[in-house]
Amino acid sequence: MSVQEPSRRPMVAPVGVFAAAASLQVALSVSAGLDDRLGELAVTLTALAVPVLIGCLVGWRAPQVPVGAALAWVGAAPAAVFALGMWGESALTPHPWPGAGVVYVVQLGAWVWNLAGFAALCLVFPSGMLPGRWWRRVAWGAVATGVLAHAAISWLRTDDGHAWLVGLPGPAQTAVTVLLFGVLLAVLAAVLSSLFVRYRRGDEMTRLQLRWPLLGAATVPVLLGGGWVAEAYGAPVIVAYTGFLLAMLVAIPAAVAVAVLRHELFDVDRLLGSSLAWLLTSLLSAAVFAAIVYSVAEAVGAAASGLGTTAAAFVTALVLLPLHRRVNALVGRITDRERYLVDARVQRFVAQVRDGTAEPEGVLDVLREALADPRLQFLIRLPNSGPGEYVDLADVSAVPMPGGARVPLRTGDTEVGMIVLGTSSLRRLRLAKDVSRQARLPIEVTRLRLEVRTALEEVRQSRARLAVAAVEERRQLERDLHDGAQQHIVAAGMRLRSLQRRLPATAGEHADLDAVVETLEGAIAELRRLAHGIRPNRLDDGLAAALQTLVADAPIPVRLTVADVAVPEVLATTLYFVVAEAYANALKHAKASTVSIDVAETAEGTLRVQVADDGIGGATEPTSARDRVASVGGEIHVHSPHGGGTRLEVVIADAHRGGR
Repeated sequence: MSVQEPSRRPMVAPVGVFAAAASLQVALSVSAGLDDRLGELAVTLTALAVPVLIGCLVGWRAPQVPVGAALAWVGAAPAAVFALGMWGESALTPHPWPGAGVVYVVQLGAWVWNLAGFAALCLVFPSGMLPGRWWRRVAWGAVATGVLAHAAISWLRTDDGHAWLVGLPGPAQTAVTVLLFGVLLAVLAAVLSSLFVRYRRGDEMTRLQLRWPLLGAATVPVLLGGGWVAEAYGAPVIVAYTGFLLAMLVAIPAAVAVAVLRHELFDVDRLLGSSLAWLLTSLLSAAVFAAIVYSVAEAVGAAASGLGTTAAAFVTALVLLPLHRRVNALVGRITDRERYLVDARVQRFVAQVRDGTAEPEGVLDVLREALADPRLQFLIRLPNSGPGEYVDLADVSAVPMPGGARVPLRTGDTEVGMIVLGTSSLRRLRLAKDVSRQARLPIEVTRLRLEVRTALEEVRQSRARLAVAAVEERRQLERDLHDGAQQHIVAAGMRLRSLQRRLPATAGEHADLDAVVETLEGAIAELRRLAHGIRPNRLDDGLAAALQTLVADAPIPVRLTVADVAVPEVLATTLYFVVAEAYANALKHAKASTVSIDVAETAEGTLRVQVADDGIGGATEPTSARDRVASVGGEIHVHSPHGGGTRLEVVIADAHRGGR
């Protein structure tokens, strides 16, 4: 089954109308002998051809939507109106065209159809008319309003002394004209609301396509109304409506072309919001100014008009900036609601971080939520890192995902990290840059805290390495004392005893040799005591055996409980000396009657050592024990109320014991 290609036939009508209108205008100019106006006519037709050509381009590239045809009518409809005007105005020349009198009446109100293409474009851009009866009624209402306004203006218009079907007094005609213009502006607002509704309801792609057309379309009713006011005050038509024509014939076609063909080329959301905000602020400020001038004039008379103007200017100046802030915020919520929601989420998180109710490390989840990008990466570059080396918030080495848009984070000239987007688009990249600036506080705090944690971990590892080195040095010194100096002294004592046995029994040197040998034995005992203080040799049989030897000759009852726990050498040595110090303090200072020593391991793998006595209390945390425990990554706690005994507890997590 073949798929039918979208038809481009809707483009035939506007292109044909434009060609016919252009030919008619040229023919009218030549037949009327207005050769000097051909240059002006060429400029006009060139301007009108811009939306027609862009409409053809869009219709060719995107024939599945009626946007191209509507855009072509933006130029074709005014071309037909201008041709009709030239035809009708030929009735005022010596050589009128056939039917020029009737056409003259018709063309008086035909200018309302200049807006036909603009209205159609607003209703169908970017994917056809919105569903629902309301929008069909808006479309038919716009057509009916155009017909009625055209008929009324042509019917009621009095021009050059010729009275047409109905003649109205000046005030009545002014009132009717103002009413018609108000209705036209209301219809334009209803048509324009289609774009705002699409923007509010649309997905990201639709919003991207609508930003530029919204900016251009919103200026058309304003410039048209301004042209009416300028014309009423006597401005030439060409001056009054130049801005309106440029917006409709140039700005809107260009905006639509960008939106359809290159919707990510520019970002106009803030420009759109700022423009509308300043427009509304200016209108409200003008209303305040006019109201004050009118009120003062009514209260004190026309003589005080200068006072009223001064007061109005002063009050308007006071309300201008606060008013603009509020209007800008309100317009931002309407024209770029996505950015508004993103900013609000990030600002709320920053406030929570300042208040201490949120952890700054939650910035990754906030960025992913705000930007709707679950694959977003927040990478940190630590000091002394090599080029391209990053870590994530868990301090694990990470690599930026390939193909993701990157937002570098810098402090001065130093790169401190980056945000990598999993979903890339120019719009999202700009949002990410804005978000990175707004979330700078939690980002910077997170980075600094990670650096501090990394530095502390390096300090812990360094202390652990020093503790291991100290244990090895003690072991080596113990060996040196046992195998070196102690053996030499023992050998010297043995030689002295051998010499003593060769002496006569009555020799007086026996007493001197006995004294020397006793001195040598005392030196050996002292060396053994020193070696034991450096590292107890019973540690070779495990921590439990060493602790049992420690309390074997205790002068008071000692309850020793040691679980069957395999601990590394450095940890066993550290715990032995901590327990020995606490045990010695209990014997010397606590006046205790009992001491308990418990070594146990929790189900989570945490090692707990407790030394408790029933003494007088008031003990402080021993500095040497704290340093020993900290060197292996543990914590020490001392609870010693006066009169309540002392309890020293050491806690060492399994993560700090493994691998040593």
